Amino acid sequence: MPNMNGSDFIKMIRDINHEIPIIILSIDISNKVLCDSINYGIQGYLQKPINGTLLLEKINNVKNEIHQKYLTKEYQNITNSSAIISKVNTEGIITYVNEVFCSISGYKKEELIGQSYSILRVQEKSSLFYTILWDKIKNKKEIWNGILKQRNKEEELYYLKTTIQPIIDQNEEIIEFISLSVLVTEMVHPQDQLNDYLKQQKDSILFLIKIEEFKYLEHSFTEKITKKLQQLFANELLRHMPEECGFSKIYLLNKGEFAFVQKYNEDLDEKYIIQTLKRFQRKVNQEKIKIGIVDYSLSIICSLAYGEDSLMNAKIGLKKIFKSKKNFIVANNFLEELTRDANAKLNKFIMLKTAIDSYNIVSHFQPIVNNKTRKIEKYESLVRLIDTENNIVSPYHFLEIAKEGQYYHTITSIVLQNSFQALFYINIDISINLSALDLQDESTRDYFILLLNKYKTEAHRITIELVEDESIQDKQDIQKFIQEVKNYGVKIALDDFGKGFSNFARIQAYQPNYIKIDGSLIRNIEQDSLSRDLVETIVFFAKKQKIKTIAEYVENENIYKILLELGIDYSQGHYFGKAGLLKEFNLR
Repeated sequence: MPNMNGSDFIKMIRDINHEIPIIILSIDISNKVLCDSINYGIQGYLQKPINGTLLLEKINNVKNEIHQKYLTKEYQNITNSSAIISKVNTEGIITYVNEVFCSISGYKKEELIGQSYSILRVQEKSSLFYTILWDKIKNKKEIWNGILKQRNKEEELYYLKTTIQPIIDQNEEIIEFISLSVLVTEMVHPQDQLNDYLKQQKDSILFLIKIEEFKYLEHSFTEKITKKLQQLFANELLRHMPEECGFSKIYLLNKGEFAFVQKYNEDLDEKYIIQTLKRFQRKVNQEKIKIGIVDYSLSIICSLAYGEDSLMNAKIGLKKIFKSKKNFIVANNFLEELTRDANAKLNKFIMLKTAIDSYNIVSHFQPIVNNKTRKIEKYESLVRLIDTENNIVSPYHFLEIAKEGQYYHTITSIVLQNSFQALFYINIDISINLSALDLQDESTRDYFILLLNKYKTEAHRITIELVEDESIQDKQDIQKFIQEVKNYGVKIALDDFGKGFSNFARIQAYQPNYIKIDGSLIRNIEQDSLSRDLVETIVFFAKKQKIKTIAEYVENENIYKILLELGIDYSQGHYFGKAGLLKEFNLR
């Protein structure tokens, strides 16, 4: 340009493009040109005459600088397009977010810049989490690495593997904090994701599903294949879920369980949702869903719960389904009920432990009369508990809780001791109830034999009443024990006869001296002809086998007369006397 000096020419170039490299070649470089050149950011200065080697070296240096800038810019572009980047000031106010950050969070830049970063935060389990984080980057001026849980604009959770670094000026003061993150949501276990969601969104509606035949899948395939099949099935469940239910995500939990969850809406038509989910369940159960290379007809059971503790309520619901043989349940307030039951059990346990420690497990005795003579010929030993207010508590209120803990066999030992000691106060027989749980316990069997030897002269007055129990595991041990005690003169009675399904098998196995006809048949014998016929059949069979019969729950004279007419040998019930202490019967 003939009419343009060097400074103007450089300015014109820079106005067009800031990136073009410029090298000044001149005979004389004035101070003004030098200052302007510095301001315009030239790459080099050379004076004439031209030194070819120096010029080539300068050009190569410029090329290297350009290449380095290019690489840096490419790195920045790649990082900015793949990583999630943000900056906040020292007060935690957002000053910068990149496009990926906006895409993941669901917010626009203008919705985030100037806002506190806390709008994205999720409450951590430990209240010290953010205190420790800020101490590291702000006070210690160190880099922090870890996992951050955040929520997007739709309040859905996502997880970031994050590095946060303080930006420090020349005075060692923090200007800002920059964070670089990558999305790791898929790497976090769905159970943890679900727990975090429920922690943030306590008022939720949760639909819990379980594959009914999961144990067969689990036993048929390797763990890896089973996991893959569950993932495929989860995809199918999500595909079949009706849109009107509002569930957009499925969580694959453990052991063939899947969960749908969303925020609870007060305007939600619960009846409609339940009907729709039941239709969804029927459709899944009726269709043969292809998972992988194999066709499986997998049936599902479902538990629906609302509000706080929805996951726990739904899980309790699944357990109730298995017990009730249903396939769908609305599981509201189940945790509250379970807690209430647990507290009641705890109170019973405390009552039981207190009674044992204070020797307040006692035996009451109920008379058994000879129907022909109407005289007491036996007593049944029945366990009772005396509570701290001197109330007499029946075993219905404490025996089951004793079986769940360590005190059941202790109670049995006390009953045995009380019953054998009672032999010195009466001159007639005493019956003692023993269950399968008692007879399968070696220490209980040994203690019973010990007492038989101690009271050997009176052992023939003891009768063992065997309570029917489907949980008997080793009948041979019990048969061996029964044969052993029979050698001492102990008699055997089968309790609750006519109630279960193994009545005649028990007769064959234990060869009893007595049959105690179940109270449910005796109670109804006045009005129910079927009960009367069944009792009559039992009596006929017993007489043929020379087995004595005892009727329980004889509550009035009319029942007694019917039993006498049918030929039953003994009666026991409130008509003849309630259970009480031996001294109440004025014996000896």
